[in-house]
Amino acid sequence: MDFLDFFFPEQAQASHLRELAALSQQQARALHRERFQQQRLRREDDSRAAEVQQRIEQLERDVGQAGLVIEALLELLEESQTLNRQLVAERTAAIDARDGTVDGRHTPPKKEPWSPKRKWPGPREG
Repeated sequence: MDFLDFFFPEQAQASHLRELAALSQQQARALHRERFQQQRLRREDDSRAAEVQQRIEQLERDVGQAGLVIEALLELLEESQTLNRQLVAERTAAIDARDGTVDGRHTPPKKEPWSPKRKWPGPREG
């Protein structure tokens, strides 16, 4: 206890209460900043999730439309007796095996990593 605090306890108590209030304000501001940051991150996550969901829905529409067109083409080719589904299945299996992995889907060939076509001269030996 300070000498002045002993003789003026009300002033000491008021000073102590001001310090507590200032500390409390700092903590409240920090908590407010933290909550604001959390809300901002949550909004960004929600926005990203909505974008991903829209992209998934668009891809599902695209795949559905592609499947519809393929089915129509197969029916037209069968009706014109150009080919039948057995020939399509055989060709599909052959194309699937070209990439070395029979997985039921088309996998484009992997690109070779870039390398220079000619050798550049190294340090001169002298």
